[in-house]
Amino acid sequence: VKLPYLDAVCRETLRLHAPVPITVLRVAKDTAIPLSQPMRGVDGREMNEIVLKRDSVVITYLQGSNVNKELWGEDALEWKPERWLSPLPGAVDEARIPGVYAHLMTFSAGSTSCIGFKFSQVEMKVVLSTLLPAFSFAPTDKEVVWNSSAVLYPTMGYENESPEMRLMVKIIKD
Repeated sequence: VKLPYLDAVCRETLRLHAPVPITVLRVAKDTAIPLSQPMRGVDGREMNEIVLKRDSVVITYLQGSNVNKELWGEDALEWKPERWLSPLPGAVDEARIPGVYAHLMTFSAGSTSCIGFKFSQVEMKVVLSTLLPAFSFAPTDKEVVWNSSAVLYPTMGYENESPEMRLMVKIIKD
């Protein structure tokens, strides 16, 4: 609470880099999902909601909400922790994003939300506040490739399948 910039760094990182950007859900009962704005169906009719039948499978792109320029502004794809140190754009508040964390869908929402989201927040802050005062980090010249699985994971180049992300780490001397 007393480290607002650290909190802003964590929020902004999780906004841009959700570890699980896509979820697959099975519809439990017939339902209609309202749309934030009307769209045209393949038959040309305007729709204000999408009707889903029980047992339909829905692929949800959670990250889309986190980087939507209509909500976050033209700089939505830029990493800017400062955005969390002042009021967020009105469109973010008005959207009533159902996520459990900071107007984001990073940890999903409702009954499918991540039960460990509070733990991950604390863990992220503890690791950063422990490592950053003692070490400096820089990327290597090798390309980092992000792979999709249950969670996104990095590999060093396309030919490698093992999760890894090499960094140049230096001790910060007092």
